[in-house]
Amino acid sequence: MPLGIDFVQILLHFFNVVILFAGLYILLYAPVKKFMDKRQKYFEGLREDAEKAREEADREKEEYVRLREQAEEQIASERKAAASEIEEMKRHARDEAREEARILLNDSREQAEREKKAILSGAKEDIAALIEEATRKVMQDSGDSDPYEDFVEAERSRSDG
Repeated sequence: MPLGIDFVQILLHFFNVVILFAGLYILLYAPVKKFMDKRQKYFEGLREDAEKAREEADREKEEYVRLREQAEEQIASERKAAASEIEEMKRHARDEAREEARILLNDSREQAEREKKAILSGAKEDIAALIEEATRKVMQDSGDSDPYEDFVEAERSRSDG
């Protein structure tokens, strides 16, 4: 034993350290490593699920965008069809109003013509009555003259004058 070093004690201490490290490896390191690996796989699975969910969401978003564009195109075409239908209805209503106005105007003209004829007929009758009355008065004023001669004379003076 040179220098007071006991090699058996060193070997025993070395053996104790090896047993300590082996025990710590078995009791602490292996379960912690196993737990960490399991945890890492769990988070990798979550990440993969999140990636898949994001990709699915992106696909659905693209589908919704495509569907929205189709809906907007359909709405635009339906608006255009509705606008043309409204324009057609306006034109039809305008044509009907014009036709109705034309019929009313024609009816009004016919009624005005009838009223004009009735007024003229009434005026002729009034004039005839006035002439007859004037003739009677003239006849009464000239008691000895011939009424026929007086009438003929009045008619001549009216046609000359």
